[in-house]
Amino acid sequence: MAVTTPCLASLKPLKCETNFGEKSFTIDQETIAFHQQTRSGRSISSVLSTGTTVTTKGFKKVIYKDGSKHLISIKDMNQLSSNNDFLAITSPKGHKMTFPINCYSLE
Repeated sequence: MAVTTPCLASLKPLKCETNFGEKSFTIDQETIAFHQQTRSGRSISSVLSTGTTVTTKGFKKVIYKDGSKHLISIKDMNQLSSNNDFLAITSPKGHKMTFPINCYSLE
């Protein structure tokens, strides 16, 4: 039986957002761009480098933004689902909030 694991080089860009749109971001191979709407309706992004851990079917990415640790977990790249995929934000004081995320491939 052959076991295949996804390769970071094959990671396709994903657009993700939390269920109620509190957070919106684009995941690329080595970066994550967090999007924010301005009062004028324009969108700005902060692009951050990320560390990635490849799992059997998905991946986990960790970044530090505004002093908080952001963990993005995608369980299965072939079946993106807010039931399994999440964004966990941990504050410097240790408070943790977890958001289900809805993602789709940009390619």
